[in-house]
Amino acid sequence: LEISMASLPTEEGMCATWLVAPTIASKADAQSESSPGWLRWMAQWHSALMCGPPVPVCLSTCLRKAQDPLVGDIVEHDREAMVLRGSRTSTTALDDMVKNGSMPGSWQSELDYLASTLDGNADPGGVLMRSVVATNVACPWTDVTRLDEMFYFWGTNIGSIDHFQLSRQQDHADFFVSHSWAEPPDWGTVMGRHAQYAEVKAAELQLVAADLAEEGGLKWEEVTFWIDKCCIPQQHQLMVTCVHHIEDFLQRCDRMIVLLTWHYFSRLWCVYEWAAFLAYHEAKNLLISVETFMRPASRDLYLKAIPNISIQHCKCHDEKDRVVLKQKIVQYYVSEDAFENFAKGTAVAMMAMTVAQIAGRSDFLFETEFVPWIKLAYDIGQNDLANALLHADPVAWRKNAGLELMVLGSGAGAWRAKFQDQLNEWFDRYLQPVLTSLKLRSVKPEALQVLGKIHSQVTMTMKKSSKLTPMKLLMEL
Repeated sequence: LEISMASLPTEEGMCATWLVAPTIASKADAQSESSPGWLRWMAQWHSALMCGPPVPVCLSTCLRKAQDPLVGDIVEHDREAMVLRGSRTSTTALDDMVKNGSMPGSWQSELDYLASTLDGNADPGGVLMRSVVATNVACPWTDVTRLDEMFYFWGTNIGSIDHFQLSRQQDHADFFVSHSWAEPPDWGTVMGRHAQYAEVKAAELQLVAADLAEEGGLKWEEVTFWIDKCCIPQQHQLMVTCVHHIEDFLQRCDRMIVLLTWHYFSRLWCVYEWAAFLAYHEAKNLLISVETFMRPASRDLYLKAIPNISIQHCKCHDEKDRVVLKQKIVQYYVSEDAFENFAKGTAVAMMAMTVAQIAGRSDFLFETEFVPWIKLAYDIGQNDLANALLHADPVAWRKNAGLELMVLGSGAGAWRAKFQDQLNEWFDRYLQPVLTSLKLRSVKPEALQVLGKIHSQVTMTMKKSSKLTPMKLLMEL
């Protein structure tokens, strides 16, 4: 793909890469057919240069103007106006959505009937479980028309019955989407004035869907997500009921994708979803989308956010949510401190696993990108986790993978796969036992049983490193 590039200073003093090519849209679409991950590669490459907004952010702007300069200017003017009005993204309390909502009488009757059938039902979460296909909530960076539509979908948590109709009743979903509806207060400063939080989320989800589709031989449009705006009956009292069954929905999702902005861990709902998913699933099923958000200006913000995870101080749009979540934490976790330590430890571990791929490029990047997470593990009092991180040597693994496959004459894809295999081996051998032990100390055993988890599955890794049986181990803890 031939692209002319020029680095231009932005008003924020950052460096933006503008892609200039009249036919780039058609070329990009053709390329994406054969290689769904090419834009992700471009974003990661650009991130390595430590420039301003990632390539896809600027790419969407250029594509919009390249296809129709006049329309592009109008769209950008509209977005500028929204920014000036302070309405880039917005959130509304659940009670207000129910109270102020309106819907056709036929839907009101249908949902009222559905609510009446839940009383005495042995599996209300199964009755309420739904999923939405990726094509309804995500789009490629190159599809500027859909990107504009997604801008308005992801710009607010306020939904309608039309959004609910985008989903279908299903027994499971491929991904639970965890994110903050509201963008970080300093989004424009960190990411650049033209980077749209709503668009980034739509495009990141398309990349996730494309990766899974490539892995399973599907079309990315067919991958399914659980997203509250689509999968919870909007503007109906059932919204409250669904909140009480969030754990059921988490369990019925095979994986979780976290759109991990630097303010994610400052939101109590986000922290609860993160911890709850890891309580019911293995850590390898949690995927982090952070490359686009981790800029030089945001790196330290991630490191500061995790130690500050606190039930009392994390933010809620509505303080009623804090009451609900505290009740859930008391029900499922050993204590509030145990919940907070579980969230902090798993956050450090998963972030370290993610940045290890970048840290393997050089000793300098290892010191600047990876070592701070080792220090943070010690700072939050999780020495076992810190010791597990000390066993990581991504620089050597990356070098060895390249040398080994160079001798064999393999391509870059095989080299990256070899490097990833070494990272996974380190995670399984050192990090997973620590996370499993942390889970057993934090989550009530009876809560796992009530939620349908078998202790032999939860403690599988611990069996390899302990002579104690799972039940004796639980008693010891």
